[in-house]
Amino acid sequence: MPQVTFLASLQDYQANRVREIADRLRRDRPDVSVDVKDPEASRPQLEKLKLKFGPAVLVDGRLEFVGIPRYRMLAERIAKSAARSAAPARPPEAAGPKA
Repeated sequence: MPQVTFLASLQDYQANRVREIADRLRRDRPDVSVDVKDPEASRPQLEKLKLKFGPAVLVDGRLEFVGIPRYRMLAERIAKSAARSAAPARPPEAAGPKA
């Protein structure tokens, strides 16, 4: 299940847009886990990512957007992330000359 985390702006910038996109994502994609952090909970993660203010969007723990993207762009990125995690791991190549 893909995990999407919305980190809030420390200055409360785009707070309505964050809620709007998160609510739409929850409604359209019940298979996606959506988490919206408040400004105080976002601060440590924003600092770790070397961002001063936010907002930002993490998909499966990876920073995907600084700011709030269009819904279509976010949906495409979630689909790519889900495909990446669903792909089977390739076995390592044999380390010798082929016979």
